Amino acid sequence: MHVLIVEDEPLIAASVEDALGGAGISTRSAANAAEALALAERTRFDLALLDVRLGYGESGLMLAEMLLESHAVPTLLLTGLSELPEHIGAFVLGVLHKPFSGQDVVSAVQAVRQVVAGQTVEHLPRNLTFYGGHRRNQQDMPAFMAMA
Repeated sequence: MHVLIVEDEPLIAASVEDALGGAGISTRSAANAAEALALAERTRFDLALLDVRLGYGESGLMLAEMLLESHAVPTLLLTGLSELPEHIGAFVLGVLHKPFSGQDVVSAVQAVRQVVAGQTVEHLPRNLTFYGGHRRNQQDMPAFMAMA
C-alpha cells in the first residue's frame, strides 16, 4: 500500500510517516497542494491523508477533490476542525479528527482498507468518521480497494 501524506506541519507529517512506516506502509509526503499534485502525477497512490487546512490558505478539501477526480486517489482527511461542510462525504472516505496518535493513524488506514474491501473492521479509532460518497465504481478504485 502506498500513501500520500499532505501536511504542512513538519512534526505532524513526520509522526504520521513514522507510524505508517513502522506498520509496513509505504509513504511519500508533501507540504502543499502543488507538491502533492506533482507527486500524484509521477506515483500511483492507494490513499491520501490530507490536512484540511494547509499553509498559505490552501484547502485540503479542494485538493481531495482534485486527487480523486484527476488521479483516482481516495482521501482520508486529518483535521482539528469540529465543523466540516456536509458535502465532503461525496469525495472523501472519512475524517480522522485531531488529536490522534500514531496508532490511530495506522488503525484508520487499516480500517479504510477493510471497509472498502467489504471486510469486518477489526479496530476503529474513536476519532474516525467514515463517509460513503467515495465509492463510484470498482474500476475507479485502487487495486487494494477493489478486492472483495
